[in-house]
Amino acid sequence: GLEIPELEFSRFTNRETSIKNLDQALHNILLGMELTSGIKNACGEMESILSQVKEWVSPSLASNLEDSQKSILEVKIALELRNLDRVAKTFEHKGKKLLDGSLSASLKPETHSYLVVGTSGSPENRINLNTSLNIPPINSKTLGLGDLSIHSPKNGLKTLMVLENALAIINRMKQRSSALASYLQEIQRHLDTAIENHHAANSTPGSYDQSREFLQAAGDFIKSKKRRII
Repeated sequence: GLEIPELEFSRFTNRETSIKNLDQALHNILLGMELTSGIKNACGEMESILSQVKEWVSPSLASNLEDSQKSILEVKIALELRNLDRVAKTFEHKGKKLLDGSLSASLKPETHSYLVVGTSGSPENRINLNTSLNIPPINSKTLGLGDLSIHSPKNGLKTLMVLENALAIINRMKQRSSALASYLQEIQRHLDTAIENHHAANSTPGSYDQSREFLQAAGDFIKSKKRRII
């Protein structure tokens, strides 16, 4: 499941510091949402490629398919898999490649990437992108597509099973990305309201205590959500 941090909304000492930290947290969340959007787009491209290959493989299950037809299909399949490798290799966010295994949960913890979504950089306020997204190295070989064959109905059936497994891997990536995006949107709503309250507190000092009460309530909300999800 998605790792949910306990946001430290109430651990700042003055209004100037708190609004600055909240703005930074909001900026980080927007970067995270850009990241998840890019991942979903890349997954969509790869799903489209694999679905097209699947359509070309299906006729190979017919025993009366001529060798010339099989050869044509294999060339078309090879070209599409090369296109998949291109998508996987070139996809990046802010200059960082993301489908090369650098966001895999299997990496050593000290190499993991984090997104700070609270008002401090403490562990409770960081989302571990490796465990939340867990993106393995993606290319035609790691997806098991390096040795596809359609020279017989038996080989065609095996190829279809490999394609289904590859599509399942891409779909899980997309689902984890969507889950993270939904959570970031939820935090963003709380941060937007918190920032509005801080601006109001600056113009009306007497309302600052009410602003802090809201921030505490927001933090309690996140903590309770964490307990329900984990």
